[in-house]
Amino acid sequence: MNLALALLAGAALGASLWLLLVAVVPARPSLAAALAVLRGSPTALPDAGRHTNQRRRAWQVQVGRVVEHIGQALGLEFRSLRKDLVVTGQPLQAHLATKVLSATVGGLVGPVVAGLLVLGGVPVPLALPVWLGLGGAVLGWLVPDRRLRAAAAARRASLRYAAGALLNLVAINLAGGAEVEQSLHNALRISHGWAFVLLRNTVRRAQLNREKVWDALGRLGQEFDVDDLTQLAQNISLAGDEGARMREALIAMAASIGQRELAEAETQANEASEHMVLPLAVLAIAFTAFLLYPALVQLTVGF
Repeated sequence: MNLALALLAGAALGASLWLLLVAVVPARPSLAAALAVLRGSPTALPDAGRHTNQRRRAWQVQVGRVVEHIGQALGLEFRSLRKDLVVTGQPLQAHLATKVLSATVGGLVGPVVAGLLVLGGVPVPLALPVWLGLGGAVLGWLVPDRRLRAAAAARRASLRYAAGALLNLVAINLAGGAEVEQSLHNALRISHGWAFVLLRNTVRRAQLNREKVWDALGRLGQEFDVDDLTQLAQNISLAGDEGARMREALIAMAASIGQRELAEAETQANEASEHMVLPLAVLAIAFTAFLLYPALVQLTVGF
């Protein structure tokens, strides 16, 4: 029994190392991914965070497609995953394959731990590696979703900040007497970062397609679930094409976004201050207990 568990632990450890190596070593970017970056598509974000698209492999697509078909058969549409994947630029099949890989590695933790305990001379019941494997598999299945949500939230926050900064720059140019189109061009020309590059590419494509810039930005806001861009397009559509009314709408939108960002910064600062209270309280209680412990010991000995 012990020899069988040891052999199983060795096989599980080898499989875990192989799966980890497959997941870490990047592959060459595909031609479609390179062309998507050159075309500046909204889902091809031009920064280092887009390397996940370049890691896509044939087996990931196949495994992800199988999992997707199983989920569709069970009535799962992965709507929240699809929204977050659009923001991060990852394909659904690759993310599902990552979930399968993570669940497999997590499921191998139980046999590995049991094998190490057996090699150390510790008797291990058969149920222990089974329950550890199931728990590790469930945890490994959920971890990629948590990381995806965090990455998507960070990108949305960055895009909201970029939209607010863009409107502030446009408002400054408008106050200097520039026209709306010239103000937008100047604001995008001096801006950097993946979010500003995304906004600049969106504006350029709208101009090349002879489309209204604000409608393109509103569609980008709907695609990335950024309310600021959607609200901006709605306000501009209500204001009309007149220069004065559009200028007033842009300035009002920039002021509104600035006030909201200031309120959010104050809220985050207050939350950080509240989080600092608990460690200080625990430290004070521990120090008080450390000082009172000798006196309490003397009292108990006296009784």
